[in-house]
Amino acid sequence: MRKIICLFLVLVMSTALFAGCGSQEQELVSKTPFPEFTETDMEGNTITNDIFAEYDVTIVNFWNNGCGTCIAEMPELEEMYQDFKEDNVNLIGVGADSGESQEQLDLARSILQEKGVTYQNISPNPDNAFYKEFVADIAGYPTTYIVDREGNIIGAPLIGNVKEQMDTLQNRIDQIRGTEKE
Repeated sequence: MRKIICLFLVLVMSTALFAGCGSQEQELVSKTPFPEFTETDMEGNTITNDIFAEYDVTIVNFWNNGCGTCIAEMPELEEMYQDFKEDNVNLIGVGADSGESQEQLDLARSILQEKGVTYQNISPNPDNAFYKEFVADIAGYPTTYIVDREGNIIGAPLIGNVKEQMDTLQNRIDQIRGTEKE
């Protein structure tokens, strides 16, 4: 009888523990500052992390010239960019290897043109801190971050095709918007 009571108590406590975790889910999503940067886009225009303040949410997609998945998802990202524009959600690409040489930059520009990409794409300089301390540490491509207007990364990065993770993306956008309204 004592074992049954102990088992029952463990079961009740486990249920309470798991129920508590589920109700706190949105509060547990991390917020980390996106690194400060001053870089140029593929057209040579200066872009800084101040751009985040112009939008409710900015989706930052890191890709490279040799990543087939990255290139294949560009038309989907372009479609999302067009759909999200009216909701004050921006999308920025970062061609991680496009700043390594003129040849890499030309190839990145060619890929973007071929895929019909109109959203802004950064070409990070490998000599800058942004590249050395952040971009160089990205282990896989594509990697996408969701950033709020204060410049905070919301949650863990999305690794792989973004469209396949739309529920997570939309939840984070909704969470950011819910936080801003409070």
